[in-house]
Amino acid sequence: MNQTQPLRLTVKSSILARVRLLTIDKDYIEFGDNNLSNKAPTKFLKSDIKSFRCGIKWIRGYQFYIGRIYFIDIKEKSGRIIKLKLKSIYGIRKKLLADKYEKIITTLYDNFFDDIARHYLKEFDNNNDFELCGLLFSQKGIAFDKNSEHIAWENIQTNSYRTYYTISPKDAPNAYKAFEYLHDWDARTLYSVSRQILKNKGLHAE
Repeated sequence: MNQTQPLRLTVKSSILARVRLLTIDKDYIEFGDNNLSNKAPTKFLKSDIKSFRCGIKWIRGYQFYIGRIYFIDIKEKSGRIIKLKLKSIYGIRKKLLADKYEKIITTLYDNFFDDIARHYLKEFDNNNDFELCGLLFSQKGIAFDKNSEHIAWENIQTNSYRTYYTISPKDAPNAYKAFEYLHDWDARTLYSVSRQILKNKGLHAE
């Protein structure tokens, strides 16, 4: 359920970066400018939000990992992107940033991205074909591209990992497509939509 009160958080991409205000409302996202000018914040209306991606990149030192960066990118239909970055080095602000990242992701899902997934599921229920992450969805199954045969729903196998998601034919599991949550737009939406269709058909159980 969409929250009634906007979420307002300050975001610093690193310890030395300028503080920027992030506002996530049920109808829009607004993010402060990255310099000291009087430029207005970047604002995306809900109706214009198209895609997102998010994930964690580990920072490696000489012998071991010394930190992490949380990334959240939100794309508007015009192509503009809001980029959120939270960086922790040597454990500084580690818990604070982890909590902030989870809160942002949860609010984005509640207000925007669950609705995007539901839109695709409604299209499927209405027998409309659609494209998601370059894959072609139809009642026959999923095709990896316009030149490929559809993989029948009964023959579709999915695997979920910490940083990526794969789809493949059961009879050819090595012929898979992989989608990285950090790099591929809408990989998480693909996970939600494809898994839900399979569940509705009785072809997948958690």
